[in-house]
Amino acid sequence: MLCQQCGAENDDTNRFCDQCGHPLHDVDNGDDRTGDRTGESGAVGTDVAGTGVDETDVAGNGVDETGTSETGVTENRTDESGTAGTGTGESDTVESDTVGAGTDESGPSEVTADVDSKHRSESESSDESRSDESLSDTIAAISDPDDQSGTDDQNGTDRSDQSGQSNQPGQSGQPDQPGRSDQPGQSGQPESHTSGKPNRKLAIIIAAIVAAALVIGSGLFATYRAGVWGRKTIPTAQEINEITPRSGKKITAADVAKQLNDRGIDTTITKVYSGKASGTFVGFDGVRYGESIKPTQTVTVTESMGPGVPKGTVGQQAAKVSATLKSMGAKVKYKQVIVTDTSKQKPGTVVATLPSDGSALTDDYDNTIEVGVAVEGDGVGYDLFGMDKNKAGETLSAKGYTVTLKPKFSSRAHLGKIIDADPAFGSTKPADGNVTLYYGVDASQTKTMFTQTLEGHKLVVNKPSFLDGRFCKAADSAADGADSSAGSGSSDGSTGPVLSNDCFVLATSQDDGYLYSVFPESSGHKTLGGLVDTEDSGIDDSVRSDMLTASRDFQALGEAPGMVDDGLLINGKTGAFELFPLASAEGDVYCGDAAVGDSGGVSCVNGQRVFDPTMLSKPTGLTRKMNDFFLYVPVNADLKAVEDSGYFDASALAKAKKQQAVNTDRPFIVMRDKSLYDKSQTEIAYTSNADSNPFLPADPRVPNSSGTSLKMKPAPSNSTVYYLDEDYYALDWDSLADANVAGASGTSESGDSATSGADDDSDDQDDAESTKLFAELAGSQYSYSPSADGSMYSLMTLKSDGTFSGTTYAADLSGGDSVADAPRKQYPFSGRFSSAERKSDGSIELDCDASALKVTDEGESGLKLCDEFIAYPAGTSLDSFDTSVQWALQIRGESTSGPKDWLLVNVSQGAGSGGVYERTQK
Repeated sequence: MLCQQCGAENDDTNRFCDQCGHPLHDVDNGDDRTGDRTGESGAVGTDVAGTGVDETDVAGNGVDETGTSETGVTENRTDESGTAGTGTGESDTVESDTVGAGTDESGPSEVTADVDSKHRSESESSDESRSDESLSDTIAAISDPDDQSGTDDQNGTDRSDQSGQSNQPGQSGQPDQPGRSDQPGQSGQPESHTSGKPNRKLAIIIAAIVAAALVIGSGLFATYRAGVWGRKTIPTAQEINEITPRSGKKITAADVAKQLNDRGIDTTITKVYSGKASGTFVGFDGVRYGESIKPTQTVTVTESMGPGVPKGTVGQQAAKVSATLKSMGAKVKYKQVIVTDTSKQKPGTVVATLPSDGSALTDDYDNTIEVGVAVEGDGVGYDLFGMDKNKAGETLSAKGYTVTLKPKFSSRAHLGKIIDADPAFGSTKPADGNVTLYYGVDASQTKTMFTQTLEGHKLVVNKPSFLDGRFCKAADSAADGADSSAGSGSSDGSTGPVLSNDCFVLATSQDDGYLYSVFPESSGHKTLGGLVDTEDSGIDDSVRSDMLTASRDFQALGEAPGMVDDGLLINGKTGAFELFPLASAEGDVYCGDAAVGDSGGVSCVNGQRVFDPTMLSKPTGLTRKMNDFFLYVPVNADLKAVEDSGYFDASALAKAKKQQAVNTDRPFIVMRDKSLYDKSQTEIAYTSNADSNPFLPADPRVPNSSGTSLKMKPAPSNSTVYYLDEDYYALDWDSLADANVAGASGTSESGDSATSGADDDSDDQDDAESTKLFAELAGSQYSYSPSADGSMYSLMTLKSDGTFSGTTYAADLSGGDSVADAPRKQYPFSGRFSSAERKSDGSIELDCDASALKVTDEGESGLKLCDEFIAYPAGTSLDSFDTSVQWALQIRGESTSGPKDWLLVNVSQGAGSGGVYERTQK
């Protein structure tokens, strides 16, 4: 048999190696063998290695539950005094017994050093592993009475008895007796000593320790779960729902943030658009309900700003954002927008929205979000927007279009690039193939654009369509600002601040070729312009406050800019110019609330307008009243020169200089704020036409006019001006065909965000509601008579599934026949309503699928455009209708009673141009 220690050959009957004394593999571990050390260095080394004291024994890890060494072998060692001692393989015994054990000190010291090193290394490793044990494992270890052996710590110090007594496994703590054998299970003392009071006392102590550990462990777990120490825990959804709101009925973001702060979690609140009410808690950004987080982590709590278009919607696939947009609780309409290069804007991509990307859904949008989706086709591609003007012209010309290029003020980013088109971007190819493209220019072109040549004479342009556009305040300066996560830049891709919904619109008047109209765009904005004649719903000719001009020569043949010096900026060199009402050009003279102007045969007596054809009586009670006034500053205008000239009120300019500077990378308008002036300044007594109008810049041609005009308030800053919104006219939404988007069917009317399952339920409910309303409206015959003589009428059938079909009959009077006898030309049409929704007033709003519409007439059916219909029930008051619908009812003899049955009004094309169909047969 080979020895596993030294490799020597031994007889099979040997139990120990003849050469080194090492126990052979078949030695019974339960037997006890005693060996004597001789004190020689070689013998000492052999004894330590050959008596069962292996590396695990030295570390103290080889002791079994009975308290014996793994081999059970006991050795007798001789210390320097010759006293015999008993060894069991424990580390402390090895450390003390090997010192001076023989005449050769080098042997034992090497063994001791090696053993100590192994002991420390393994103890440290054991400590590291123990530090990772769970709380339950630690409690289990403490609560095991059989494991309370009082073993020594890693430094070999006996912590259980400070009297110097040895505390070996299996012993009672009494001094070792020379030559005595320690058998497994024995204590080295009579058995009567092992079951006495000391053990019961120890058990009581252990039980107390276990109980305390359990209490401490439970407390630690509870406080850990509450976030008092260690990792923090986000509240569960149930815990959030149990919050008692501090104000109102909705749980706000501030309520939730406070709950997290109470748990020691730092928070920040970010505002986002959602279908929930403004201020309401929406959710967490980046963490989940009930999630454990690091104690230093800051949690973002999202707060609703109400519905809107989240920043970043443009550029994503429509199918990807459809659920988010539906959750806004608004109607969402998807429209096809033609693009010319699908490699840059892939089909299905959102290319535009209304409200614009990152903007709120205000009352101006009728609770509707429009989404333009890229499609491939032949037309005025939306991707022409921002393209170099020459390249864009060449692109369309190559397709057979006749292209006209015209200038228009733009942002710095779009100078020389296409910013507008007629027909609008995304439209199909016009029948005549003519397209006008507008490219961006700066202040250097101001005089050029305002100049026209007529019969060799240079005159001012008083129909400046190149000014058309919407102007809005910066979001950070408005109460209803844009998405707080939007950052810098604007939704239209140009440089400058994000725009708010505090806006107004400039639009060329269609009635007067040389006048300009201003319209309010936001409910939060003050009404612009003067009074309106409610009798004919048109502009009262005597009230000229809502018609703008850039010249004092308000008639059509005014001098071209720069040809006269009348004190207006348009005639100077700054590139800026003013816009003001026609009433101001006429002197801002009022009789009561009506501008006098040049109305013939009308005089003013004590502030009341009276008919006076002779005009001989002297007017009394006339006043001058401050009107709206606008300063237009294109890109690259010399704003500093305007400021240095004393144009602005000194205090207003000083205030503006302390605010964020105006962004000059896009055109902007400064609107005069009447509230910044005293009433004594805004309304003064009129004395003579010879006096200069104080509400316009002083005219040097008028004697003694210097210093008589009021200075402009406010001065320009980022918070006072209105910036040009370049994407406002980019799309003609009403003319675009509907787009089919996956997951976009149905409309969520809920004010709360919903899960995907809830969205599916909402779709089903919407479909069911539409089917119910279609059945209510279904009729075998609806009739429409646009002419009072019966020369033209249309008959239509509406089915319960929302589909409709019919024919327009037009009398052919070319043969000289009467209307009654003339043959009829027939123009069939068909289409479908995609959804229906009952409104609070009892009417029903119908969405018409433009892609399913087929018409063969030229508009006689009133269905040339099919976007939105309103169905009014029988007996609806005439006051609910505009004049065109009232006229249709008058033709039918229902001018007093209102409609006798359901009345379908096509409002897609605007009042006066859509069909008015009344059900005549169910």
